[in-house]
Amino acid sequence: MARTKTITLNGTEYTLQSVTFSWYSNLTDLYINPANGRKNTAKYADALIRGCVTTPAEVAKGGIAYFDNQDDLSTPSELVREIENFLAERKQPAGGKEASAT
Repeated sequence: MARTKTITLNGTEYTLQSVTFSWYSNLTDLYINPANGRKNTAKYADALIRGCVTTPAEVAKGGIAYFDNQDDLSTPSELVREIENFLAERKQPAGGKEASAT
């Protein structure tokens, strides 16, 4: 099951879901470190938002276009940063065992 997290940016609540390592790696290969050397940050942000935001539905469906229509430059930048931080968070160990001191 995907991890989820709810965040609030500029008064709007967003629910994020985790993605698989292979999905995220393929995304960065396509848009951040492409073989042709032409980085495409807008397409990366759009795919990341569409893949990780589950609510509000209009953001999940519209991606970057939603924010373009709102004439909003700051929220998508903050949202991408929050998504990247969320994806980098480590899952807590299961089973209730304490971490080893070694």
